[in-house]
Amino acid sequence: MKHPFLEKLGAIPAAAEGLFAYSAKIVCGKQSEASCCCVAGARPGVYATEVNIQNLNLVTAPVLKFVVPLINSGAVVAREPDVADPTTFAARQVEVIKLPPLGATMDDCCRIAEMLLGAAPSGDTALTIAILTIVSQFELSVSVVYTANPLSGDGISIDVEYIPSRLLRLRGQG
Repeated sequence: MKHPFLEKLGAIPAAAEGLFAYSAKIVCGKQSEASCCCVAGARPGVYATEVNIQNLNLVTAPVLKFVVPLINSGAVVAREPDVADPTTFAARQVEVIKLPPLGATMDDCCRIAEMLLGAAPSGDTALTIAILTIVSQFELSVSVVYTANPLSGDGISIDVEYIPSRLLRLRGQG
């Protein structure tokens, strides 16, 4: 059975066994001090994420992207037993872009907020934790840059991760 999102990619070659999928963790916004035992997803601090996508092919690559929120602007929306179901997402949470040969783009905290909330935030924003899912019939280069600062403002942490592709099978195993 095909997922309705895959139709947004357009025609997929009949011989294709699958698509390349990437799952990038997103951590954005400010997590304040909490006086309860259950801090929503992260220690107190200010977080930012940037996801870089490059098409290292010599053909244009249609790319499907969708944001799966777990914590949205401080509100926990998918803590067990609750789940985020992509079939119920607002249209703005799903998009298809066309990356030209050797072209690149990025999604940062502002873009993720636009996809989740419908507009870019102003001022400090509460913690958002999500998964940016990226799907293409062509293998892509996907990297993620994470930065974090303690609430005191003393110091900064930066980490870069390269996200490996996973095969999203179009058919069941025989």
